[in-house]
Amino acid sequence: MVNYLMSKLLVVDGHAVIHRAYHSIPDLSSNGQPVNAIYGFYSMLLSAISQLKPKYLIVCLDSPGPTFRQSEFVGYRAKRKIPDHNLISQLPLLKSTLEESGIKTFSMGGYEADDLIATVVKKASKKSFIDEIVIITGDKDLMQLIDAKTHLLMPLRGLSETKIFKPHDVVDKLGVTPSQVVDLKSLMGDMSDGYPGVAGIGPKAATDLLTQYHNLDNIYSNIEEIKPIVREKLIKEKDNAYLSQKLATLIDNIPLKVSMADSRWNQNIVSGLNTVFKSYNFKSLINRLDQKHQPKQTSLF
Repeated sequence: MVNYLMSKLLVVDGHAVIHRAYHSIPDLSSNGQPVNAIYGFYSMLLSAISQLKPKYLIVCLDSPGPTFRQSEFVGYRAKRKIPDHNLISQLPLLKSTLEESGIKTFSMGGYEADDLIATVVKKASKKSFIDEIVIITGDKDLMQLIDAKTHLLMPLRGLSETKIFKPHDVVDKLGVTPSQVVDLKSLMGDMSDGYPGVAGIGPKAATDLLTQYHNLDNIYSNIEEIKPIVREKLIKEKDNAYLSQKLATLIDNIPLKVSMADSRWNQNIVSGLNTVFKSYNFKSLINRLDQKHQPKQTSLF
């Protein structure tokens, strides 16, 4: 019988990290191609591996084209600013360098990286030999996935200052538990993603409602006892509240084949990263790819 060792899985929200890296790292080019975002992405990845020492590593990426959320609501992310050309030009490099390094990567048309992450987390959390799942992201939407086993590693300032978010940190940050994050967004809406929520309901009113009634269904089941000025808003915007709930809820049943054997952090990946870093002349990353990043010698898989 296989002796499954307790271990960590590191899941990376690829495009969230590379966007933050682009705005945190000064201009840098290789043969005329901007590479500051690529450099920053791998710099943060190495830092996380040094800190967490994961046994498994998966990166999830957004795919070009519309997602099912845009089919549900035409205004979804419609007002987002178009990213800089120098960032857009580096997105294909992220996928190609991950493939070259041998890091397990998921992307699927019609779904966001967040949904792929939710699916990976759901599948991996059932594996008894994984004792912790850590997601690197700057996206608070993923706080809905936090539980006793799953945590977020979020940049606070630039790329160097980070914080691990556990269930109590979500309460401190948002005023609700992880299981209430979706309904918080259902009430408040989301300006970044462009969905409406309940007009006139802000953070204080939303957290007060969820503290008292726990979830959106229970709020509407007890609508008659809510004070009139708030009740009227909730009744008028009920369809928007439930639309926002649907848009905010991450999909966790995408048909992905998640194999821990294929996601193992190993010497081949270290060698692959070394090759990638040499090709872009990332000398400081080559120097950092040292003993702290060597995979543990175990018999698992």
